[in-house]
Amino acid sequence: MGGKHIICERWPIAAMVLTAPFAMVLTLIPEALGLGKVASNFASCIVAVGILFLFKRWFSPEFKGVFTLRTSLAELGILLLPWVAKVAATLVSGWVDYGFYFNPTLLSLSMALAAGFVEETWFRGLAVPIGMGYLPREKRVFTTVLVTSIIFGVIHVGNVFNGARIEIGILQAVATTFAAFFFVAVFLRTGNVLVPILLHAAWDYISFTTDPTVVNGIMTNEGISLGLMVAVVIEVAFGCAGLYLIRPAMHDKIDRIWSEIWDR
Repeated sequence: MGGKHIICERWPIAAMVLTAPFAMVLTLIPEALGLGKVASNFASCIVAVGILFLFKRWFSPEFKGVFTLRTSLAELGILLLPWVAKVAATLVSGWVDYGFYFNPTLLSLSMALAAGFVEETWFRGLAVPIGMGYLPREKRVFTTVLVTSIIFGVIHVGNVFNGARIEIGILQAVATTFAAFFFVAVFLRTGNVLVPILLHAAWDYISFTTDPTVVNGIMTNEGISLGLMVAVVIEVAFGCAGLYLIRPAMHDKIDRIWSEIWDR
């Protein structure tokens, strides 16, 4: 491959880490331009899709892109079962803790879509293909999952600076790290970045509209409640289900999928 890919070839993990701030700067442009919150959220989604297409262009013709579903619909349905179970368990936990609550708004929809498109582009849409394309085959699945998930979890500690309590920020970091295990898993098993994007967006929309403690995407709990601890346990179980989906017995299947995506 050409010299323009030298960082990926020599230091693939560094390249994976660097994709997050690179994509972050570009997707924050709409907000920096002074657009309203809703408009900037929708605009950021468009920018994120543009970044994914530019990424494909940059690495073509070896890289075939990550918009094609490379598994059957039946298998996709099986892969999504942990997500469905997580939604059901979390809703029940929330009803026990807070009672029924549903507050849909255009802002919550725009925030959820932005979280799905933007965060998946930041943390998985670019980094996962680099890991699967440039890391040694025998350890690329494990390393890709670990690196992208830790980055995703750590970045959520930053919510402390947006109003979340420190202990809540730490719990959110743990929860999101395990959530990342699942999102990476379905990406690796399907080869299609739209799957984790849509799952992430749908989950955040449910959270924003059914959890009264989430305000503008920030958890504002005054303390650690039983319901919150249950939610974290659910996330840990969710992440473990993701790790099961990419267990060693599945690596040959994952390798076949990513050999179709990368012609290297």
